[in-house]
Amino acid sequence: MSLINLTEADLYPTEKFGPSLEGTLLYKVRDQAHFPGAYMTTNERLFMNVDMNGEPYTRVFAYTDIVRAFIEDDVLFIEFPEGMGKIAMVDIVSGSADEFAAYVNDKSGK
Repeated sequence: MSLINLTEADLYPTEKFGPSLEGTLLYKVRDQAHFPGAYMTTNERLFMNVDMNGEPYTRVFAYTDIVRAFIEDDVLFIEFPEGMGKIAMVDIVSGSADEFAAYVNDKSGK
């Protein structure tokens, strides 16, 4: 099951697709820290889809809410303002982390 499932119908009329990634998100929720997930970008927003034990979870971020995206030791990080911290993605199975990070940083003004 692909978590990259954004369609034209999900977009605003002014939006265009950007790079997407699919892999494993590292974020601690109770006793679990590894979740299948995807990031999908448009020229206006970043979508995060996560499979939380069979339950879909989607969150949408404005680029102004992102501090930066960066790669360290083959791990992609998206850093958010204090309070949320960083979310890591490992084991990327679809997309280019370098292209994705550059796109997100360009859109967020970094």
